[in-house]
Amino acid sequence: MQEKVFKYRLKLTKEGELKFISHLDWQNLIIKTLRRCGLKLVLSEGFNKIPKTGFSPALPLFIESECELVYFQTYKPIEPNFKEQFEVNTNKNVKLVECLDFSDTTTKLPPLDVLIQWAKYEAEPIVNKNESISIFEKIQYNTNKCLSLDELLIEKQTKKGLNKVINYRKSLNSLEFKDGKLFFILKTGQNSEIPSLRADEFIKEVYQNLCQFNVKRICFFDKDLKVL
Repeated sequence: MQEKVFKYRLKLTKEGELKFISHLDWQNLIIKTLRRCGLKLVLSEGFNKIPKTGFSPALPLFIESECELVYFQTYKPIEPNFKEQFEVNTNKNVKLVECLDFSDTTTKLPPLDVLIQWAKYEAEPIVNKNESISIFEKIQYNTNKCLSLDELLIEKQTKKGLNKVINYRKSLNSLEFKDGKLFFILKTGQNSEIPSLRADEFIKEVYQNLCQFNVKRICFFDKDLKVL
């Protein structure tokens, strides 16, 4: 008889010093945390067995997040105090926002990079008070100009090393400058004709060298723009 498998999805923060680590280091950090919690994790098949996990699309360096998603599976249900266990065993900049139980779901869960199709970001300009009004006016101007464009052309290098200009206008779902911060929704994930667009590349293209920004990913959406 096949052992029952329990399936969970976590929503985590990735803040502070963690914005300097790679996606691979982030994955290793979370897997080590799950192991420290003493969970009986479901492992992959093959010679090098590792816990069966799934992660939301990679976050670019220097960007924080309050919505990173993680799938994992166990052979025993997690304890009621799992949140406390998890946060004690991980980095201080990782907080467990939500833990959803999909153990009774009969259909196969889609990979996170397929389930997730859009992401919302918050970008706060780093400016001093003396120049804030001038910079804010320029940011608003560039925002309005971007929204009026029929094309948002960005040059990217392909895996073969060739430069290719891609129109990312459909990859930008919304954009506004409000209360001194930028808020925008960009295409992410896979399984779509609309190309994914990284937040750092979007800011670099639209706002050029106006100023630096503190950027944070604040939520994910599925293909119907339902918050995950």
